[in-house]
Amino acid sequence: MGNTFFLVHGAWLGGWCWEKLRPLLEAEGHAVIAPDMPGHGEDKSPIEEQNLEKYARAVEALIEPLREPVILVGHSFGGMIISQAACYIPSKIKKLVYISAFLPQNGQSCDGLAKSMQPSFREKLVASGHDFILSEDGKTSKVASEPCADFVYNDIPRDVALKLAKRIGSESNAAQKQAAVLGDKFYDIPKVYVRCLLDRVVDIKLQDKMISETYCGEVYTLKTGHCPFESDPRSLADILLKRKI
Repeated sequence: MGNTFFLVHGAWLGGWCWEKLRPLLEAEGHAVIAPDMPGHGEDKSPIEEQNLEKYARAVEALIEPLREPVILVGHSFGGMIISQAACYIPSKIKKLVYISAFLPQNGQSCDGLAKSMQPSFREKLVASGHDFILSEDGKTSKVASEPCADFVYNDIPRDVALKLAKRIGSESNAAQKQAAVLGDKFYDIPKVYVRCLLDRVVDIKLQDKMISETYCGEVYTLKTGHCPFESDPRSLADILLKRKI
């Protein structure tokens, strides 16, 4: 019997980001669930009303009815979501997989972790002549297409990167500032971390810092940018399928 992979996208993205990875897992007999988080992709929930807890509760609601535990995978900000969701339903989680993702300790937020490593992603944007695009009410943010191609999709041909960049949406600032509330059971769940050496969003130094602070039983490395499911889905699939050490 195959596993069920539950894939959680990061900030600004949607379930569409797993389009290349999903068929590689399904071809091996595994089930894949890759939903849009509230306010993302095709989900019409107001993005400005979202926070970390609401995202995690949405994941909980989808996993709770399943018979078997899932392999819960998070990319980037999705690492915050899977960490929080796992605390709500620890018995339903077989393993947590972080793909160049934020791996918090109790009381840490995505925003706080991002600012802990200098220069932060925002500082890199500003240094390149860009910044986050803020909504008029200041509740949401977005990355413009060109800097998104340069930073988020830096290891992908630029014409393809720009097409992907145009698909991204807005993200809730409150979600990125809300701290994770993690209980003891969180630390008992097996964890895997996939390091991305060329990442310009979550710097490799920050990835390694988070790995050093929260034990991960398996650590893999890809020579990719922030989104290996776009630039090297085969290698990422091999890791998830435990074909590559």
